[in-house]
Amino acid sequence: MKIFHFNYCLAQGGAERFVIDLANIQSRDNDVSLFILREDTSESQGFFAKEIGERVKYINLNISPGFKPSLIMKFDRILKVEKPDVVHCHLDLVNYFFPLSIKYHNRIKFFYTIHSHAIAEVKSLPEKIIRRFFFRHGYIIPVAISEETKASSESYYRMGNIRVIYNGRNFTGKSESFDLVEKEVASLKPTNDTLVFCHLARYHKLKNQEMLIRAFNRLRDDGNDIILLVIGSGFYKETGLLSLAKNHIHFLGAKSNVMDYLYVSDAFCLSSVTEGMPISLIEAMACGCTPVCTPVGGIINAVQDGVTGFLSKSTSEDDFSYAVKRFIKEKDIIDKQRIIEYSYSKFSIEKCSEKYLELYSHIND
Repeated sequence: MKIFHFNYCLAQGGAERFVIDLANIQSRDNDVSLFILREDTSESQGFFAKEIGERVKYINLNISPGFKPSLIMKFDRILKVEKPDVVHCHLDLVNYFFPLSIKYHNRIKFFYTIHSHAIAEVKSLPEKIIRRFFFRHGYIIPVAISEETKASSESYYRMGNIRVIYNGRNFTGKSESFDLVEKEVASLKPTNDTLVFCHLARYHKLKNQEMLIRAFNRLRDDGNDIILLVIGSGFYKETGLLSLAKNHIHFLGAKSNVMDYLYVSDAFCLSSVTEGMPISLIEAMACGCTPVCTPVGGIINAVQDGVTGFLSKSTSEDDFSYAVKRFIKEKDIIDKQRIIEYSYSKFSIEKCSEKYLELYSHIND
């Protein structure tokens, strides 16, 4: 099968991480190409470039930011010459393929992964109406990444039977740098008994990171022996956020070996106000790192409160602080091996790819 994946960039992010993992594993038995719009020479835009597999045909189009109608003609030429069986779009790139999905309707199958809450992905009412038309009439097949994403999308687009395929991750285990990471984190702990919490995300207002920092400041002021590791890009531009954080909160920047940090952490924190099915959550669970999260998006489909992690009652500072306190007091009730087994059974990239390939093969047949 000839499969084309289209995404904006290779920056540090869950959707970008997912697209590379999916393209890599699909390329084992299929002809897979990955098209990226943005340049990949900078660290910010090309963070995952080195992880593209040798069997994936990588095409960087080096298009500057901004919506460009001329890109539709460029994509048209690519499809006309290359004749793929499947075009799989991610994020807002789907908007370029609406006219092409009509032109090539009987020759190419078009798919679109909904990576977050439907409302968060759509910028205007006309865009919503256009998407609803193409999704309803089967020109482009939408795929939700969680039951919660499915429900929000079906309600938003007023349509039923949107398929669900959970995000997957290639579980790589510990890297060669694990011993160095273990020593690094140990050096940040005030005592041997200090609990290590890890937040894995680039800076974004929807991640609610100011609330996260305020909550951990309060928890430390209350005498809890804890530290918070913040792994991700964009924080050093937010000087107000950095100055808010007290000395038990450590900003470590973007890391390519994030699972090493999760292996040496006691808990994983996600404070978002909206989510799809976070790749970082899947990674944390695969490492046996107990999730402590806000109850949004696909998080509620992955974390069973008191069994595979802890969920706050809301996205407020009070409720999130209480969820962290629950972990501190009740962490031993969580079976970490159960978390690992659950993650592998539900969220492996192998299972995810199998479901997408099945969908590619059977839709409209």
